[in-house]
Formats: sequence, C-alpha cells, structure tokens
Amino acid sequence: MEELEKDPRIAQKIKRFRNKQAQMKHIFTEPDEDLFNPDYVEVDRILEVAHTKDAETGEEVTHYLVKWCSLPYEESTWELEEDVDPAKVKEFESLQVLPEIKHVERPASDSWQKLEKSREYKNSNQLREYQLEGMNWLLFNWYNRKNCILADEMGLGKTIQSITFLSEIFLRGIHGPFLIIAPLSTITNWEREFRTWTEMNAIVYHGSQISRQMIQQYEMVYRDAQGNPLSGVFKFHVVITTFEMILADCPELKKIHWGRWKDILTHGRFKWHLNEKDMEMICRALLVYCVKHYKGDEKIKSFIWELITPTKDGQAQTLQNHSGLSAPVPRGRKGKKTKNQLLIPELKDADWLATCNPEVVLHDDGYKKHLKQHCNKVLLRVRMLYYLKAEILGEAAEKAFEGSPARELDVPLPDIDYMEIPVDWWDAEADKSLLIGVFKHGYERYNAMRADPALCFLEKVGMPDEKSLSAEQGVTDGTSDIPERQHR
Repeated sequence: MEELEKDPRIAQKIKRFRNKQAQMKHIFTEPDEDLFNPDYVEVDRILEVAHTKDAETGEEVTHYLVKWCSLPYEESTWELEEDVDPAKVKEFESLQVLPEIKHVERPASDSWQKLEKSREYKNSNQLREYQLEGMNWLLFNWYNRKNCILADEMGLGKTIQSITFLSEIFLRGIHGPFLIIAPLSTITNWEREFRTWTEMNAIVYHGSQISRQMIQQYEMVYRDAQGNPLSGVFKFHVVITTFEMILADCPELKKIHWGRWKDILTHGRFKWHLNEKDMEMICRALLVYCVKHYKGDEKIKSFIWELITPTKDGQAQTLQNHSGLSAPVPRGRKGKKTKNQLLIPELKDADWLATCNPEVVLHDDGYKKHLKQHCNKVLLRVRMLYYLKAEILGEAAEKAFEGSPARELDVPLPDIDYMEIPVDWWDAEADKSLLIGVFKHGYERYNAMRADPALCFLEKVGMPDEKSLSAEQGVTDGTSDIPERQHR
C-alpha cells in the first residue's frame, strides 16, 4: 500500500476501477423475473390459410400460418381460426385480392401543388407544420425529378415525413414497389410507422435464409391456382431492408424493377469488402500513426514498432520475451512533448512504410485528430491484448477464436480473493470467460461477451438488450443527419 500511495495518480486509478466495476455490474446483471416477451403471443401477420376436415366429426377446420411479433418468419406456426385475431384475418384476406394491373406515369412537374394543411392519415394521424413543409419539399423534388436529402434535426420525424411522402405518391396511383434501405437497428421502427400512418403493405426483408425463403414464398408475389408466381404482380408496396442484405442477397431482390438498382450497388463502394491483406495494411497505418504521436514509455513504442514490422519470410513473429511486456507501464501525460516523436532505430530500413503510410491511407482528418488524441490508449490496449494472447491464453487463444466453449479451455488463473465482485455469482469461470471475451471481442465489449454462447454469461444472465448490443457493435440509428434541410 505504501508503494501505491506514492503514486500521485492513485486516486484517479481507483476511481476508474470503481467506475469499471459498476459498469460490469450493470452489464452482467441477472435478468428481470419476467423473461417472457408478450409480443411472442401477438399476431404480427398471417401468411397462409389451410382448410382441412376433422377426422372424427368431418367438419371443416381452418388453420392460419401466423408470424408472431418480435419473432422471425421461421418461428411462424399454424393456429386454429378461433385463436387468431379477426382483424389480422381481415387484413390477410384483403391482401389475397389480386389488384388491377394499371401503370401510372409520374405526373408532370407543373402539376405539383403544395398541400397547405396535413391530410388525415391512418389512425387520425396528422403532420406537424414543419413536417408538412418537409413532406411538401420531398414531393416537390419528386415532381421535378430532383434527388434530395432530408436532413432535419434528430427527433423531428424524418421517418414520418419520408413515409407520408411515399403515401402521397401511393395516393396518386403509383403503388411501388418502394425500397427502404435503413440501418438494422431502425428497420422495425420503419415497419411500425408504415403501419401506423398508412394502408401500404410494408414488409421487412431480413433474417436467416429460411426466413427470407418464407418471405419470398408468402409475401413477395401473387400466385396462380397452381402456385406459380405471377410475374411483376407484387403483394407488397414497400420492402424495408439493410444495405448488407442487398449486397449479400441480390439474386432475389434484383429481380424487382427498382429503377435505380445499379446506382444503389454503385454507391456500395463505401461498403468495401476488405481482405486480410487490406486489414493488415490499415492496421499497420493506424499503429504507425499512433507511434508517431505517442507520449509515453519508449518501451511501448519500441514494442509496437517491432510488432508491426513485417518479417522477411512473411511469417508471424513471437515477441513473448520483449522487455517490458508484462510489467506495468506508465500511461504518459497529456501535453507532454518530445522533440522527436518517432525515434525508432529501424526507421531507415522501413521500406514497408511506403504501402501503409498513414498520411496516404487515413484520409479523414477528423478521424486522425481523434486517433491522435487517443493514441496512448490504443497502443496500451494493443500491448495488453498481445500479452493476453501470448502470456495468459497461449494455445487456448486459437481454440477460443474457433468457438470452443470457455469451460473446455485451459487458462491458468491466479488465486483470487473473491471479495469485490460485480455480481454475487461471479467466480473463476466468469473470470476465465471475461479474459477470453476481451480477447475475442475487444475491450469493454461487454454486451458482445454476454451474448457469446461460448462464454458463461449467456447461460447465467441471458441475452443483453438488442439496442445496447447494436450500439456497442457500432450500428447507428440513423440520427446523425446534417442538422438542416438542404433546399435546392
């Protein structure tokens, strides 16, 4: 204790430890008593109807194939007619009526008229004044064949304005098909708002291969008496999906004439599919940039440089005996400057820098500024992850990545006095799962660790909240739009 008290930063270190402990306690907490989601017994959609005869009475029995709320299509079940919401039956029956095939052209630009007040949409919903302005602006650009971006402030109802804009087009006789591409975390909200505001049939195209096959079979097209699909006659008006799903599942979706499908795929350039060599180059560029701006112990800088320097034979190198690897290292002070930030003896032989120069690879100045600010943290975490792999997990590291259960992996743990623990059930197995989870998922990815079936947390406390898991994995909710409407 006397040695620790000599460190002037000990109070801050203890505070950080307490905060981290509280965070883990929040994440790895036991679930609420009521684990059953009431949505699971609420009918979402009816997909099919079947009429059979009771073997004993000979009476006709009607079953409906029901998709339940908050459950994927593959979890759909056949239910007796008396157990199904009559309103959903009526909704299903209305969708079985083959619509009149009528092609309607987009109206001329000079026929556009501004709506002075909001019409009454489904459920007596009406647009606010500023939402009406946004919807009018979208409609005006559509009439005039102009692309546009609606970039209102967060929370003002961009989704509602976009949906009512499509509804206005729908009311003019153009029934789609319309394609909505949204982040995964928001697609259920899009579907809900379509149902709340319009009579349009919006379906979510997402999920496992089985679920997508069921969507294609029951939701996409009308079929003749023999069950053959009727070309170009769609049962839906709107498809809601993600960009990843489009890029991964083009064959079915691209059969539909969206009008700008090629443009959509072209703009997928930013979804760059990186191979292992690309990732290696980017990681080296990031770490070179961090080494350049690192303000801390020279041993860390030297270790990182040795770690990222390619070997002559292209094989991975082992740095287990690198000096300073297992000893605590000072974090360095912000604002502390050295005259020459990159004092690496091997710099003159680093011809590999030409292919991963951070000034060439890292284009975003804002990101570089952020990286410069946090470079100490980045390098310390890389060092500790290497130590975790090389000195603690050893052979278990590769098996962990292959998906082996944590309980089957041999990971030596020190004798621990389990006095201060995040939750009552925390034990050596939880410590082992935490170490393996940090190695597999990264620092502070506690929700991902909790959801990993190879670790012990899923069994002990169940799945984490879906929104928390999505947020932790970097899935945005689409609320980072430009804070103004861009008029043209």
